[in-house]
Amino acid sequence: MDYKEVTQLFKPDLEKVELALRDNFLSDIPIVPGIGEYILSSGGKRIRPMLLMISSRLCGQDLNEAVVKHCCVIENVHAATLLHDDVVDETTVRRGRQTVNSKWGNDASILVGDYLIAQSLSLLSDDVNPVIFKAFSRAAKLLVEGGLLEFSNARDIQVTEKHCMDVIYRKTASMMTLSCHLGGLIAGANEEQEKALIAFGDNFGIAFQLMDDLMDYDGTKEQLGKPPGTDFKEGHVTLPLHHLYHHSKNGLKQEIEQFIQNDKLTDKELDYILDRMRDGKALEYTHDLAQTHMTRAKEALQSTTFPVPEYKDALLAVAEYITGRHTLSKTTLARAPQC
Repeated sequence: MDYKEVTQLFKPDLEKVELALRDNFLSDIPIVPGIGEYILSSGGKRIRPMLLMISSRLCGQDLNEAVVKHCCVIENVHAATLLHDDVVDETTVRRGRQTVNSKWGNDASILVGDYLIAQSLSLLSDDVNPVIFKAFSRAAKLLVEGGLLEFSNARDIQVTEKHCMDVIYRKTASMMTLSCHLGGLIAGANEEQEKALIAFGDNFGIAFQLMDDLMDYDGTKEQLGKPPGTDFKEGHVTLPLHHLYHHSKNGLKQEIEQFIQNDKLTDKELDYILDRMRDGKALEYTHDLAQTHMTRAKEALQSTTFPVPEYKDALLAVAEYITGRHTLSKTTLARAPQC
């Protein structure tokens, strides 16, 4: 089974989730459905809802109202995070379109993000399951802590690799893990199955973000839905830049220190850093670490017995897609063919 087959298999379920997501934006305040329609029409792979649906099927639960509801909870929080992050980072393009903050302003972006979080809490309160609510609360706390860690150390090239990985775990992996965990909890998974789904989600989420961090330097505008080098230009110290800096001689270190404090970097500087990353194997290092974590994710599934084991193949296919969606290039921006 490959990723395309998984998306086809779950297409009817994803369509039901999509309809439910639209219902979340029903409001007598016009700006809410207006921005809601804009967000939903911007697309997105719906990876988190898909993880939840596959995990619930793996544990013996077909799609039902509870599964759809919790898919909306996860996706609402994810969308809210993007709305808030775009304000903090002053991002203007996402998925090939203007961001909400760029089109409607920062206030609207923040408030609609708050609205989505409130909607998630409302959905959870429909039938309060203490175990599910505790899992949600823990993940939400980790998510916010990840954003605070990243913000508190903005443009600090001296952070450790452990710090970079901690931000990834809290800010990205936490919600991937919650998606898998909720799928199991809704289906009544046993303790061993819960632990396996959590381990899968942790490592899947880390690998996912490492690939995103890598692609921000080495990807294309078409792949990213935004210009490459956004993290670099916004002063985010992700693993590729961190690895390059801490494995470079003083001359290059000083250049990187100057770059990271400059908020007006161009493609010329990005191109230069990209070449240095290739020379210093920083991209390969990040890619290899992503592969290592995805291998751990797969092992967690394969070593555990589930009620409907054939759905392991679906989760494994999604895992393969995440690490296989990009092959390291050898062409810099300056040498790339001009369109």
